[in-house]
Amino acid sequence: KRLGLMYELVDEPTGDPDLGDRVAVVTGPDALFSRTRRYGTAFARLLRTLAATGRGELTATVDDRGTERTLSLSDADPVAVPGTDPVVDVGYDSDVEREFATRFEALDLDWRLVREPDLLPVAGGAMVPDFAFEYEHADFRVYFEIVGFWTPSYVESKLAKLEAVDAELLVAVDRSLGVGEAVEAADHRVVRYDDRVRLKDVRDALRVHEERLAAESAADLPDELRPTEDAVAVETLAERHDVPESAVEDREFPEHRLVGRTLARPALLERLDEAIEPGQDLASVASVAAEHGIDAADSLLSALGYRVEWSGLSGGTVRRRE
Repeated sequence: KRLGLMYELVDEPTGDPDLGDRVAVVTGPDALFSRTRRYGTAFARLLRTLAATGRGELTATVDDRGTERTLSLSDADPVAVPGTDPVVDVGYDSDVEREFATRFEALDLDWRLVREPDLLPVAGGAMVPDFAFEYEHADFRVYFEIVGFWTPSYVESKLAKLEAVDAELLVAVDRSLGVGEAVEAADHRVVRYDDRVRLKDVRDALRVHEERLAAESAADLPDELRPTEDAVAVETLAERHDVPESAVEDREFPEHRLVGRTLARPALLERLDEAIEPGQDLASVASVAAEHGIDAADSLLSALGYRVEWSGLSGGTVRRRE
């Protein structure tokens, strides 16, 4: 997938113990359909990687303007690597992947999306999943593979790898392929899609793990939390204990009161109540609240028994709740 090329690892004796018995076969996606010379630049960049390794051999079939030739290179050849790195656009294999990644990363979840994270060993080769979801509060990841429309032989090869891989894997399958049942038979969780992968389906699949992981990460969290600050955000407290925010919210706060997404001491709330007067504009209240570590003025006013009388788009005025 790197450089827009396709890679397949196959078991093949090399006769050299230093090289091992695994060979990478590299092609361009369109080469599955017809002969093409469009991947020359990508292969040239790949040669830099090979030349920079300490040990390796390459054999390639080259279309020299209609004449088929064989190119052979090894670490014994005098190939020098320039000191500057080539421009590499990792990109995505499809618009479905790109669009999914953009939408998922816009969510505020406890999962980090990693592009092409690992090589997963399978019988006779390896598999590089499209993504991995890494849980922020534990050493746990769910691999994510998107199987879209491709040639029958490609789909067959993909299914064989999915059957062989031994990892926590979520698979999104283009419904038109009709292979969802085969993937489920390989003991992998499946979400089906038409034009785009639904975030809700992926979110539901991750939530199965999230509930268990959240409970495990919060196992050592005390039943009562007593922050030293007069006001502290739930998010800050969760980061401090390396747990999800939901775990913090489930605890008791003997010395604080939850105001919006902030824990505040009653004494601080009393001081703020004395500083707020009916008829004051909302902007000035928000400024005072922010100075004391509370970023939600509306939640503060509600907790103190106030309401906001709105005046169109110009702002609001603080009133006592009757």
